[in-house]
Amino acid sequence: MEFLNPFIKYDKQLLLFLHSKGNTTWDSFWIFITDPIHWVPLFFVLFLIGYKAFGIKKSALISLFTALGAISSLLIVNVIKNYIKRLRPINDESINDSIRILIETPDYSFVSGHSTVSFTIAFLFYLIFKKTYKFSIIIFLFPLLFAYSRIYLAVHFPLDILFGMFLGYIVAVLIYTLTNYVVLKK
Repeated sequence: MEFLNPFIKYDKQLLLFLHSKGNTTWDSFWIFITDPIHWVPLFFVLFLIGYKAFGIKKSALISLFTALGAISSLLIVNVIKNYIKRLRPINDESINDSIRILIETPDYSFVSGHSTVSFTIAFLFYLIFKKTYKFSIIIFLFPLLFAYSRIYLAVHFPLDILFGMFLGYIVAVLIYTLTNYVVLKK
């Protein structure tokens, strides 16, 4: 984490600023958004879009490669988290007295798994469908909401989210390359 030390102070300040904009009216909404189980219907919609564009066999393979991307992302995130060991904002004693604690989680913060996995899925979907569906960019609403929920709930710093986005992009490009070669054969 030493390479990030010059940015840590600003990262904490940005988190406190963004988190301070929250209020009890929105708390339950962001707690709902942050739970991955509530996003399952979206995955069925994505599968149906794939089915419509490519048929059952290719859409099933695309789903398999998407799952591979998500699992790969999670594994990479866990390695990074356990190596870096950055405390979550809610567990960081230098700022947690300024934070409303809405959920608790004991593991580490850097890099955000929610951000990484959701951006892996979104970038992969976008890369596969950008030529087929002109509005495929709308998929990025999902990871943006998902990622912001982590800041709102003070379980991730903004840099955790940004690096998760970047890591998700890298994994998506690698999986897309494989998917393109094996499934799409473009």
